[in-house]
Amino acid sequence: MFRNTSRLLATIMTNPLNRERGLRAAISNPRVSEEAKQRDREILATEFGDESAILDSENAPMSGRKKSYSTGPSSSTGSSSYAKKTRSASSGNPSFDVSDSLEMEGKDIGNVIRGLKAALSNPNVSKEAKIRDRQKLKDLGQ
Repeated sequence: MFRNTSRLLATIMTNPLNRERGLRAAISNPRVSEEAKQRDREILATEFGDESAILDSENAPMSGRKKSYSTGPSSSTGSSSYAKKTRSASSGNPSFDVSDSLEMEGKDIGNVIRGLKAALSNPNVSKEAKIRDRQKLKDLGQ
């Protein structure tokens, strides 16, 4: 099963696009040291001709900025308030026409239907939101 793993890994690592993506990801990662980020910026500039990576580092040093991450239900806001915020943000206006938004936003109808069905079985979703979601599913023919 793992016989061809080294060949696959060699193929992935030799792909210049993957290398560039990895360098950019490391530069954006708040857990990577400034020295490593600077080295990666220099590699991007020399190997890939991306001078903007060096310019970005001169204009906006990353060391002074810290990102805060919210991890959802396990964050300090508590699971019930997180669910309410998430659900109310996604439900929008009750008179909102789902079929119009699907065409305008280019959303996959299957994903929308699956999301609505998941909301119906989620105990953290309010009864009012479930009523709206049932109506949306009915409007979609489900």
